Amino acid sequence: MPNEACCTEVGRPTCYRCFRPETACICALVRPVRNRTRVLIVQHPRERRHPFGTARIARLGLSRVEVAIAVGRDGEIRAPRVDLDRAAVLYPGPTATPLGEGDPVELDTLVVVDGTWPQSRKLLRVSPWLSSLPRVAFDPPRPGNYRIRKAKNPEVEVSTIEAIAYALEHLEPQTPGIGGLVEDFDRVIDHQLSLQGRVPRFRKPKRRPTP
Repeated sequence: MPNEACCTEVGRPTCYRCFRPETACICALVRPVRNRTRVLIVQHPRERRHPFGTARIARLGLSRVEVAIAVGRDGEIRAPRVDLDRAAVLYPGPTATPLGEGDPVELDTLVVVDGTWPQSRKLLRVSPWLSSLPRVAFDPPRPGNYRIRKAKNPEVEVSTIEAIAYALEHLEPQTPGIGGLVEDFDRVIDHQLSLQGRVPRFRKPKRRPTP
């Protein structure tokens, strides 16, 4: 159900917190978590306007989270550089340190690239700052549940919010509510799917034949 306290009328009823239509507001579905690890989401500019991007769930649910939009041909990031000694980018690869294996990994900042796999690979390739960070990774405990957007391999491909939640479960397992982030994500997806067919969709008017 939409949260009436966070919705306003701008053209059409829109929530100014989650930037979703009032009928699809997700604010009441996401429970706040006081995470210790700073989460910096580096977002591909095309992902910024995607109606079902999950970075907005992270912004609603996490107390320590920032979103930086990557802009420019060289992948420039609109965010201050973080302490490279205490930061790592969450991305799989042969050099990534597995979370949940061996000694616990301690980080001040977890950097997460938000975008499709081709977009995220490009950002890592063209951004010297991102490519210089050490990497951490994990094995998803379950297949991705991003049912609104298709994944080529859901067994290993998870959404941004799922990736953040699983990583934080390894980094700060004692923080209350960390595991609930995935449950909130599932509720958001269920809510959106329940609206399909009931939310009016914009259709282009048919062109009349020229007499």
